[in-house]
Amino acid sequence: MKVQMKVRDRVRTSYRDIYLLPSSFSLGNLFFGFLSLFSSFRGRYAWAGFWVICAATMDALDGIVARSSQTHSDFGRELDSLADAVSFGAAPAILLYFWGLQGARTAGLFFSFVYLAAGVLRLARYNVRSTAQPDRRFYAGLTIPSSSMFLSSVVFLHPQPLVDRQSMLLVALLGLFLAFCMVSTIPYRNFLSFNLRKRIDLRTALLVAILISALIFYPKIFLVSFFTVNVLSGPVSALARRFAPRTFRRFAKKEVSLKKAD
Repeated sequence: MKVQMKVRDRVRTSYRDIYLLPSSFSLGNLFFGFLSLFSSFRGRYAWAGFWVICAATMDALDGIVARSSQTHSDFGRELDSLADAVSFGAAPAILLYFWGLQGARTAGLFFSFVYLAAGVLRLARYNVRSTAQPDRRFYAGLTIPSSSMFLSSVVFLHPQPLVDRQSMLLVALLGLFLAFCMVSTIPYRNFLSFNLRKRIDLRTALLVAILISALIFYPKIFLVSFFTVNVLSGPVSALARRFAPRTFRRFAKKEVSLKKAD
């Protein structure tokens, strides 16, 4: 009886810990993911990619605000995960099919589902291991928002649907590569591991100004370039550590700790 009362009190406490600001960003994330799905079904692929980018912005703000204001909760974590499954799993997978693999028919459905399955598995693994993550500066595997941002930025740059087989083959291979990166244990840098309350130096302020300027004046090129570097940074670093162990010896311990966590 006492055990049941304790479990009931714990559930009530978790349910009551609903913070307005982080939950609002999570719902905004879900809303933009819904808009992306709707745009893909109507053939507006540029808008579909743009809405995924907006959803990723909401997701990033959700995490930053929650960490800075210390408003973490089990409810918020589950809500964020469900929103991510829609905005960065289902929406990019549907966009991938209608924009780049629709001409492949059954094969296109297969590759789109593989991307979706990898993203959902990546989310499930993160939810299980998030409390035991040893180093918040690194992730084990490519995050699902980063993968969807890269894919959406490519579509945003070239919104015309693909019709030739060579292009569809490249997109299918790209989807498989992203799926592999998501389910792998390759360490990826967490670029959002900062706190709004912390001070920054002049060099960091200058870098932020350059990035914002590039995003404003050259948004399509900047997004594709930035997330291409982000996607390739993990495999390139892993290969570099493999063939040049002395130079990258200090990063080996981080990789081992990440593999143990997963």
